[in-house]
Amino acid sequence: MRVERSRVVSIELEVRDTEDEVVLTTKGEDPIEYVHGADDLPIPGLERALEGTEAGAEIEVSLAAVDAFGEYDLECLVSVPRSALPPDAEVVPGDVIPVELESDDGESLGEVEMRVESLANDSVVLDANHPLAGVDIKCLAKVVGVREAKPEELEK
Repeated sequence: MRVERSRVVSIELEVRDTEDEVVLTTKGEDPIEYVHGADDLPIPGLERALEGTEAGAEIEVSLAAVDAFGEYDLECLVSVPRSALPPDAEVVPGDVIPVELESDDGESLGEVEMRVESLANDSVVLDANHPLAGVDIKCLAKVVGVREAKPEELEK
């Protein structure tokens, strides 16, 4: 069965940066499973490269940041008052913390993970960019399975 839109694809993945260092791997873990064409895979260039392949296929693709985890976006940096963190929170730059987002009218928009960029006495700068935003990468992927998606998987 070929990798096509609305099919569930399972892949083993290794991602390397421009220094050829492994920055992400599924080795020793379960394969990544996603619905092809549903924006489930956060690496659009890899998803395009997998189109039309079949189970057992192995591909290697070099991707510019824009086709990988996106360009680094300065608008994803936010400064929040230190008082917005729990009083007993001991965070240091580089920590990833869950942040509850709210709309302007106070409605919950859900939780996202943000990286602590820097700390000051009265504020914390948080970064919502993916850690690999702005980085060119090389992906080595093996398609380990392709199947038809169930209706509930397409409703996401």
